[in-house]
Amino acid sequence: MRITDISRSRVASAMVRGYFHSFFSGQIDTLYPGKKRIEPKEYKQLLVNNFDNLSTQFVSVLFPILIRLNYSDLEFVTEDMKRRHFSETTSAKILLRYACGSKELYSLVTAEYQKQIFSLLNGHLQSVEDYYVDCPALIDKDCVPVSLAIRSIVRVQMQAYALGITQAKTGVKGLHQATVYRLMIAGMMALLHESPVNFEEENLEMMFRKVSLNADNFENLMNEMNQAYEDLV
Repeated sequence: MRITDISRSRVASAMVRGYFHSFFSGQIDTLYPGKKRIEPKEYKQLLVNNFDNLSTQFVSVLFPILIRLNYSDLEFVTEDMKRRHFSETTSAKILLRYACGSKELYSLVTAEYQKQIFSLLNGHLQSVEDYYVDCPALIDKDCVPVSLAIRSIVRVQMQAYALGITQAKTGVKGLHQATVYRLMIAGMMALLHESPVNFEEENLEMMFRKVSLNADNFENLMNEMNQAYEDLV
């Protein structure tokens, strides 16, 4: 199956979900190493522990990636932000609205953000089944290249996972390779599919290829993962 363009809304939606799964996976890997099942009360406590800074950190990760998703002229963006007197004191809300590029996408991102919070308040991360209930369509009149979509989801998830680890403040800095692979497979599933993907004893490479849909997407995914990892370490 070859998808050349993806709905901008689907990309943004998958990015928000990917951020939460990745950030809290980083927290879990650091604070509950080796634990296979996290209890609902533990998810709720993680949310409480991070709530004061959650929106600011969310925007810090998504802002540059949304800018690249929604604006083609980065020099214009730089000059426009200067004209608007953006600074380190500019609120996260204003930054997010600007990065989204439209009221419609901003409303979508904030709604998706609230869905993730609601899931954590109920003691779990959002399941892929719940995500597919009302996620944006894969294709609509406002689309972006699939290569940009893959780059966006990889960068969000890698940076959010690393941030979750550092915000746990345990001194642990290493990335767990198994968690990174799990997050990337889940992110590609949310980005490129309309229903959960079933894996029947496939090896890791075949799982990546299956969620990627075709060889070009697989190569893009591998390249972006490697580059994002190098940038982080």
